[in-house]
Amino acid sequence: MVGSPNRFHVIANMPLLSRLYARTVFAPTLCWNYLLARVLHVRRWWDRIDEHVIVGAYPFGKDVAGLRGEGVRAVVNTCEEYAGPTIEYHKHGIEQLHIPTTDFTHPRLGDIEAAVEFIQKYKLQNDTVYIHCKAGRARSATVAVCWLMKYRQMTPDQAQQHLLAARPHSNPHIASRPVVKQYEALLRDEANTPALFPSIEEEPLTTSGEDQNAG
Repeated sequence: MVGSPNRFHVIANMPLLSRLYARTVFAPTLCWNYLLARVLHVRRWWDRIDEHVIVGAYPFGKDVAGLRGEGVRAVVNTCEEYAGPTIEYHKHGIEQLHIPTTDFTHPRLGDIEAAVEFIQKYKLQNDTVYIHCKAGRARSATVAVCWLMKYRQMTPDQAQQHLLAARPHSNPHIASRPVVKQYEALLRDEANTPALFPSIEEEPLTTSGEDQNAG
């Protein structure tokens, strides 16, 4: 059965509809996240998933000095809706990689590849990287899971569980996202090719909420 022209028109404009929806709910959902983390303290604004990697929420300009104090020298910003506090980053010597991704969707495969190598470059310099989206639950978590897969040699499920142990309110279905499956396949294809940056043998990370900036 051939679909109606109207149906094809809606499907063709799904990216536009996604952007419109994301922009519509941006302010109320950001306020909700702020309420939960910085007023009610029922979740954390950010969490370390590794000694040098932090996953977290929308960084306000006032947060940048604190991030720099935590050793952050680089930021992966997955928000399409937010360019980040770039003036404050420049002031504190922090480099940002911006991979704009519509809220409630996942980053593109090429953007994930670039972000994973960006994170590892700074980790090897003994610097800390802050990966964020709006709430620190899905877009940023997708990048983090893929980094764990490549440079901590975890399976998608292992990376998912590691992330949830460190940041319990993360999206629990990151490992099943199509782009994570694509990245897993890419890693299999590259198994016999040396990585751009070497993997590092490390002790298992003990996760806790004690190193936390509640704002």
